[in-house]
Amino acid sequence: LVKLLDAGQSVCAIGVDTDHTTGPRDDRIPVTVEDPGSVEFLARRHDIPLIRLHGAWQLCADAITEYMPHVILVSCFARRLPDVVLSIPSMGCFNLHPSLLPAYRGPLPLFWQFRDGCREFGVTLHQMTSRLDAGDIVGQTRLAMPDGVSGGQASVLLAEAGGDLLVHTLGALRRGKAAAVSQDERAASYQGYPVPSDCAVSANWSARRLYNFVCATRGGGMRYPCDIGGRVYRLSDVVSWREAAATEPLISGNTVTIPCNPGYVVARVETD
Repeated sequence: LVKLLDAGQSVCAIGVDTDHTTGPRDDRIPVTVEDPGSVEFLARRHDIPLIRLHGAWQLCADAITEYMPHVILVSCFARRLPDVVLSIPSMGCFNLHPSLLPAYRGPLPLFWQFRDGCREFGVTLHQMTSRLDAGDIVGQTRLAMPDGVSGGQASVLLAEAGGDLLVHTLGALRRGKAAAVSQDERAASYQGYPVPSDCAVSANWSARRLYNFVCATRGGGMRYPCDIGGRVYRLSDVVSWREAAATEPLISGNTVTIPCNPGYVVARVETD
């Protein structure tokens, strides 16, 4: 949104879902404190109408139609848009998805990319259809992730790249030079919400993969079961990784050295 506004794009309205909060509330004062980086703050600062998308979709569609948008852009929106909304803009609806589609369709692509040890990440802008994340691609950009990046840091890097991609592609759309490319269904993959067993890590992974997966997903009491020499340890965090070989696991206090394939990881383990 900031990239669009900085580029002088005309944002006629912003739609947010029903679970979107404006910021922390202090019960001692009857106001909501807005985060300066929030969508609501930006909407107020730039005098952009805010649409609360709740209730029947037809009512939401009526509210959106009043602004006669040429384009609808979607990012991190939890509800599936029905045809009554997809048909509103004259130039189409487009979704910004944090993976190199058609790979990693679904609601949490970052989790699965880190779990699979991806070295190349990216953002895709695609046309929205009744099938989630399956519409024609109109823009795509790739980037490498630094080792040890957190989930929040990864999201910021992808958002920055996605903002640049949006500005560039919107310009191409206006000039009629944005080519839409069908997704290759043979290369498509879909992953849903992870279950606890998806947090298990393996000493058969490379040290870099194990380290980066935990760094990107840790927090909120996450634990990562890992079988080391026939004993399952519940990792709570990682300290470091090295490419050099470690022949045997080493337990020292609440840390364990995990021989990987290749390299090794020093991790903290949950203690009784």
